[in-house]
Amino acid sequence: MTPWLRRNAHRIFHPLAGADAATLATVLAKGGGVGPLHLHRVVTAVGAAAIRAPMDLLERRRVARLTGEGKEQGRERGSGQGKAPPPLFILGHWRSGTTHLLNLLAQDERFAAPDPLAVGLPWGFLGLTSFWRSRLEAWLPPDRIIDPMPIDPTAPQEDELALALMQPLSYYHGIFFPKHLYRDFRQGVLFEGCRPQAVALWRRRMDHYLTKLQLYSGSRRLLIKNPAHTARVGELLALRPDAVFLHIHRDPYEVFSSTRRMLLTLLREFSLQSYDPQVVDGLVLDLYPAMMARFDRDRGLLPPGRLVEIRYDRFIADPLETLRRVYDGLNLGPFEPVQPRMERYLAGVRDYRRARHDLEEQARRAVRRQWAFAFDRWDY
Repeated sequence: MTPWLRRNAHRIFHPLAGADAATLATVLAKGGGVGPLHLHRVVTAVGAAAIRAPMDLLERRRVARLTGEGKEQGRERGSGQGKAPPPLFILGHWRSGTTHLLNLLAQDERFAAPDPLAVGLPWGFLGLTSFWRSRLEAWLPPDRIIDPMPIDPTAPQEDELALALMQPLSYYHGIFFPKHLYRDFRQGVLFEGCRPQAVALWRRRMDHYLTKLQLYSGSRRLLIKNPAHTARVGELLALRPDAVFLHIHRDPYEVFSSTRRMLLTLLREFSLQSYDPQVVDGLVLDLYPAMMARFDRDRGLLPPGRLVEIRYDRFIADPLETLRRVYDGLNLGPFEPVQPRMERYLAGVRDYRRARHDLEEQARRAVRRQWAFAFDRWDY
């Protein structure tokens, strides 16, 4: 595998190549067409779905057999061998530090986060042999594309792409088909204007995916990071009533400018049709208050000891002390055994330089006006 091919593999094998045929057909039908320069990416996705279909079906049956999925078992959802520890969900708006938080917590071997193949091939990752796993891992990009954070076969990932490949409600579909960027973000994050059947399907797929991850991880606690889950706490509690949550927030100006850059990068690399970059600012400005309104509505469902909130700047200034407080607040077990691994990880990323995102005055005024709640609530 040449470095150029690794860097540009997503231009051949679009992320939709990991979708099942039904999801792919639905997303393509509602997407509004594919640009001629991107037809080859759709062809490879359709071909991949057809080739994988028999193996994916076998895996679905295997999971159902192991877990009794679809039957009333009267037991806790877990590893198939008894009750699993409650999952830990990392919440926070995009570019608030959720990835750094995930990478640090993943140093604790008591936790298990999805790896790149588990999110890229959500229907079939359990059955991958070492032969196929090694060959697929060779196609992984060297970094996250949106920033220079390296990717390797064990790097912890967020679960949103997996959900986008299993059912039609995901903001990723707006990135792939940006003619409907605003619609797909509002539906995919907030379930705004969605049919009850579509939301019910999302719940079933989320439950199925968490069950598969638990089978894959054994008795370890699932570690799930996804900014969109900030608006889905109620849905997650319905699926995993004992779940615990960690929310991180950051200076709103930095969040806006970094999110804008992230979305423009994702659109450039993964969109399958033309788009207007000017719509991104309005989308980001509108979505954050709506996400936090849902979060505030649902956090009242959580009893004490199930939610901890941290500030990004304090986390960066003293990550170990911050995480010690998180472990105590969420009763995650002793912190001392994992501290040396976290220290080694921090030493390895010490030279990582976070990009500066200068914000023009007009945008600063818009952020200050529309995100006033964040400035006031967290004293930014």
